Amino acid sequence: MIGRHLVTAARDYEVTILTRGSGSLVPSGAKPLPWDPQAARNGDVAELERVASVLEGAYAVVNLAGASIGEGRLGPAHRRRVLESRLDATGTLVEAFLRTSDPPGVWYQASATGYYGDRGDEVLTETAGPGDQPSLADLVLRWEAATAPVRERVRLVVGRIGLVIADDAPAWQRFLQPIKAFVGGPLGGGRQWYAWIDADDQARATLHLLENAASSGAYNVTAPEPVRQGELTRAAARRLRRPAFVPTPAVVLRLALGAAADMLLLPSVRAVPARLEAEGFEFLWPDLGTLMAKLYGRPGP
Repeated sequence: MIGRHLVTAARDYEVTILTRGSGSLVPSGAKPLPWDPQAARNGDVAELERVASVLEGAYAVVNLAGASIGEGRLGPAHRRRVLESRLDATGTLVEAFLRTSDPPGVWYQASATGYYGDRGDEVLTETAGPGDQPSLADLVLRWEAATAPVRERVRLVVGRIGLVIADDAPAWQRFLQPIKAFVGGPLGGGRQWYAWIDADDQARATLHLLENAASSGAYNVTAPEPVRQGELTRAAARRLRRPAFVPTPAVVLRLALGAAADMLLLPSVRAVPARLEAEGFEFLWPDLGTLMAKLYGRPGP
């Protein structure tokens, strides 16, 4: 989903998408190229050379690859798949990059605000250290660290992305399901902060970071105004003409979702895009009001 919105925003570029599928889902205007993200681990030199030929002379490489965190209970097997898919894809891109004679000048590495762990009401800029939440923070740290071999060879940008919201965003669709079923409400108390961003603003921010020669290092790719979970639920419920008063205690979420509850729904991450704003990036949908108006096109009651 993030890739689709990015392709739309990057209409002035020629985009090649490395995909494990047939290419039938690749957005119009982009060229699909099948690849094996495990090539480096498998020692597949021919595949590494093929990926290197795609990177040769390219303006930028954007690494969004990885199994979905939210599709499962995040038990040991799923957690291993989530981590290995990210390390495999990044490792293959790194090895292919090192084989080029004219490599891309900038590398955008997707990451997540899960880097910060569960931090309560603390306002988190990019200077904040990693959290001590073992599962998600460790996953994100290892994902970011996988780019180490190319850091001295390319302008590396790490985008710590929050909850990406759009009509076609799977995470947002799942968020709306209980609201649409008339059982929406606070999750685990509802006071945890969610760092979010509109999908089109996320794509625009990515292009800004690719095109701005001064951009490097870690960036919070989030809207300027994070919201509490309960507030986000109530705002969506008003637009959908649904109630939002059915609480779901944390213990129930853990029983239903396993470790996914503690990794995705219950942590409080009040991340703000300090570096993007310092570089003059302007959000088109900076707050909950503008986001709801975009999604539903009508004022709330």
